[in-house]
Amino acid sequence: RVPAGRRCRVYRTSDAGATWEPLSRGLPQGDHFGTVLRDALCTDDADPAGVYFGNRNGEVYGSADDGDSWQLLVEHLPDVLCVRAAVV
Repeated sequence: RVPAGRRCRVYRTSDAGATWEPLSRGLPQGDHFGTVLRDALCTDDADPAGVYFGNRNGEVYGSADDGDSWQLLVEHLPDVLCVRAAVV
């Protein structure tokens, strides 16, 4: 399995899934093969929400603005199977 179009994207909906917006600012723009598993994406309770995901390439990305922009937080991990976040 590879991401759709081999592009690293997160999709956001604001209308219960009728339409989806691709979010990719700060994510790798070339061919990408880092599959994200079901439990490897989460949000925190901040406002705006922090969004985090890890992939099978051992990378964790984060967004502090509801997913509008992303940054690589850590790399060179084993497969990231689960991500959890909390505001303290």
